[in-house]
Amino acid sequence: MTYEIIDVNLKNLNQIGLFCHQSKKKQEGYQSKIEWIKERFSEGLKYKMLKVDEGNKLAYRGFIEYIPGEFNWRGIRADNFMVIHCIWVIGRHKGKGYASEMIQMAIDDAKSLKMNGVVAIAIKKGGWLPRTTLYEKLGFKQVDQMGENYILYTIFLNKSSPSPSFHPITDRVKQSYERGITVLYTHQCPYYPAVLEDVEQFANNSNETFRSKFISTAEEASQNVMIPYGPFSILCDGENLPYKAGMRKKKLSDIHSRS
Repeated sequence: MTYEIIDVNLKNLNQIGLFCHQSKKKQEGYQSKIEWIKERFSEGLKYKMLKVDEGNKLAYRGFIEYIPGEFNWRGIRADNFMVIHCIWVIGRHKGKGYASEMIQMAIDDAKSLKMNGVVAIAIKKGGWLPRTTLYEKLGFKQVDQMGENYILYTIFLNKSSPSPSFHPITDRVKQSYERGITVLYTHQCPYYPAVLEDVEQFANNSNETFRSKFISTAEEASQNVMIPYGPFSILCDGENLPYKAGMRKKKLSDIHSRS
């Protein structure tokens, strides 16, 4: 075996685990993600881990997570499409076709369920989403865009189906986040505790109003946030800050000063 793509499910979840925060399985974020994903399996979520033979050891070096569009946790409309939530391949294993193979598995599952196609969000810069080239080389077509950074890609299996789209951001949603620093978060991403801690400390040190809002349902994640990336976002006076866990607080300060 040089590599294997393993389907994670309720039977083997405790044995295999999940990709993100594997080294911190006892921490709040990881445990919350475990409980979140258990609930999603009944909705058709698929979670696959890339296991690679590195010569001296077998190691997990990537994963993909996707779900039927009716249950997606992204800011998109995609009923009867399969929606890719996340895909990662790390380190020296990038560029070897593993991501393309995992995306093809999502396409095959969508075909077997007679769905209209597969949908994914790409980003031009920053963040944790894939770049646009990953989907373009596989035949995905751009069907929508939000701002300069977020691109919605689709591969159609039914050419007569309506096109997926980003949910529009309503004035009500915009007005609710106009003052201070707000973190919107879900249990879909295990990194949220670090984000909450970093941003709250920064807000306190900067004498900024801080609040956090837990997004508990797919409907909230798709219709009541300011960016289409559902797991979490950081807003300053209603504008998104391109921050992610692990960035130094000085970097957050630099971003804030430019917002």
